[in-house]
Amino acid sequence: MRLISFLCFSFSFLVLSGCASMNTPSASLIETKPVVTIGEPGNAAEDHIVFIPASTKFPIKFAVTGNIFTEEASSEVMVSLKEDIYLYKYWASLDGKLWVNSHKLLHVEPSGGFDKSGGEVAVKLNLVK
Repeated sequence: MRLISFLCFSFSFLVLSGCASMNTPSASLIETKPVVTIGEPGNAAEDHIVFIPASTKFPIKFAVTGNIFTEEASSEVMVSLKEDIYLYKYWASLDGKLWVNSHKLLHVEPSGGFDKSGGEVAVKLNLVK
């Protein structure tokens, strides 16, 4: 189940990457955009920074859909990160000042397959240092 959570987390980066501009944010970005902590109740401005504090549990939603399945299924798991991370569009930062493409900070390795025991989808997500 934990592997499923990593898959959803990594796909969120991929989806966001298609919508963002190509200019690297400046160190002052955090002073100009609202910062929303993941899991906070209430509405957020459309253009905001997501802050995920270390050790803070947050939900990851996973869904299996498609016309090959007789039923669609979904699940939600709780995860937490070892380090603070800031996310803005497809940019990521550990300190809110130095922004890099999220794929340069987070290495994502998706995999999956089927065997006689069923299906498995796994995503390995590592911090690049």
